[in-house]
Amino acid sequence: MEASPQYILSRAAFFIALLVAALFGVSFVKKKQRENAIIAELESITSDSSFFHQFYPEAARKSLVKAVGLIAEATTLGVTPLSAINRGMGIKPKFFENEARHEEPKPREKIIRDCLHSNYENFLKLGFTADYQTLDALKDGELPNIPAGPQAGKKPVIANIISPTLAPGMDKVIANLEIRPPQSGDHQLTTLEIATAKQLAADLSDGQFIEESVRDKIFKALSTPEPPKLNQ
Repeated sequence: MEASPQYILSRAAFFIALLVAALFGVSFVKKKQRENAIIAELESITSDSSFFHQFYPEAARKSLVKAVGLIAEATTLGVTPLSAINRGMGIKPKFFENEARHEEPKPREKIIRDCLHSNYENFLKLGFTADYQTLDALKDGELPNIPAGPQAGKKPVIANIISPTLAPGMDKVIANLEIRPPQSGDHQLTTLEIATAKQLAADLSDGQFIEESVRDKIFKALSTPEPPKLNQ
């Protein structure tokens, strides 16, 4: 008995729907696998030994760039920057309002969140997007040339918020690094940059990453009429 055209069409529609569902399922699984891999890499970068105790300044700079790249890639998978950072620190989302109410972040969490989120925002302000070429460069810990704006074509810099001359070793601390457009070698700290440096020193002291005496030394140096110049 020959199958009717209606039957053939219905079977074809069924198999097409099945194929679409299968492709969607494969795509979803791959997306979740990559999302989990990104979070795992962020967990490694935000560990205390990595975020606060790098052996070399270059390793700290590359780790920061890689972290920003991971956050940027996470956004292409539908994960918000803050969610990616929090999950990288092992912080589970709060599903009920009263769970997060009156809950102050721990000093360590605040330092890492502020650092990574502000650097991701600087990445966007410099005109970068999460395109394939940019993400590929960031995976190697390299910042591409600035794509747009007054300094297009130039390399961004990774500056120290607190000068290592005030606290030796601070150039090996990811939390102390900030992605910025290139600046002159004799750049004087602005009022906002001084305030940021003081806040970071206070947070590092609260988290017991530096001694109070070091914090006080930084405060004193930054409160002089001519504070230290920016170290890039």
